[in-house]
Amino acid sequence: MTRDWARLGEALKSARVARGIEQQEVAQTIGVKRGALNNIEHGRIARVTTTVLAYARLVGWTGKSIDLVLGGGDPVLADDPTPAPVASAETFTRESAVDPVASDLSLLVQQALREGPLLDSRVTELTTPAGRVRATIVIRGEEGLPEEELLAALRSLKIDVTSDGE
Repeated sequence: MTRDWARLGEALKSARVARGIEQQEVAQTIGVKRGALNNIEHGRIARVTTTVLAYARLVGWTGKSIDLVLGGGDPVLADDPTPAPVASAETFTRESAVDPVASDLSLLVQQALREGPLLDSRVTELTTPAGRVRATIVIRGEEGLPEEELLAALRSLKIDVTSDGE
């Protein structure tokens, strides 16, 4: 089946405009840069990402709507015409699965925790003069790629940690 990404972008933009929501407001609400939304709205994407799922939910679409629009159909609006706030416990998955343990995480993080095969997970705790810090690391790959290739790419990863207050 051919997926029409430009059609999806146009439909999302039309839904956004119909709700009177500015592109910048969508970007801030779902936690991405405005350029990412611009790419979606112009069809410069090639897969359904958590950002696309979040955008669709924000404009009131059901989880099935993205596939319907990509296939040439029309989106289906959720029963409640007001979008769920990003801070809710609801995720942007097509099944709307909820994990109460992770409900204080952003929805984009919750979705990412469910995508792809699990390669490794760890909890690391550090003690500092100011107290303890715990890091939870979940490593997931992309479906169909060799695990060794994914792990090799991961070994080159460097993480820069900052505080929201900095």
